[in-house]
Amino acid sequence: MLQDLQRLFWEEEVMRREYQLLDRAFERVLARSSRESLFNRTAAMAMGVERVRGAKETRGLFP
Repeated sequence: MLQDLQRLFWEEEVMRREYQLLDRAFERVLARSSRESLFNRTAAMAMGVERVRGAKETRGLFP
């Protein structure tokens, strides 16, 4: 019984954190799309490509 209560609390905490991450990401995409007059999808793709580019610059190109 106690494990069920803990599991529910854990799931609620994880869901709360995930929604916070999604909200912040959505706000960043919305800001970028309005700032650069882009569609939301294009702004999100540009942000994703920039993250990958930054990671490759930091870590180098892996085969």
